[in-house]
Amino acid sequence: PSPDEERAIIAYHRKHAMRPLDATRIPEVNTPRAESFRIACGQCHALPNPRMHTAKQWPAVVERMQRNMEWMNRVVGSRPDPGEPQLKIEDINAFLMRHARR
Repeated sequence: PSPDEERAIIAYHRKHAMRPLDATRIPEVNTPRAESFRIACGQCHALPNPRMHTAKQWPAVVERMQRNMEWMNRVVGSRPDPGEPQLKIEDINAFLMRHARR
């Protein structure tokens, strides 16, 4: 890319890149209440900082990630496996929404 294109790409990534969660600021992430969040999100990337989005925005993000997981067949398979963790979307959304940007 040209220098101008490179600057535009870097600016875009600085603005839109995922910011990881800081567990020292949100210690609840290490509790059983956040287990579905940790398992689901941690499979593919760092745990996202809930303040990246508002509580109203998070359900759509989680839905998009759920579709990605189904497509990649990471946790959601054609038949539930009793040995796999049963991820609860409502728990994931609840955690993110409790700590979301206001």
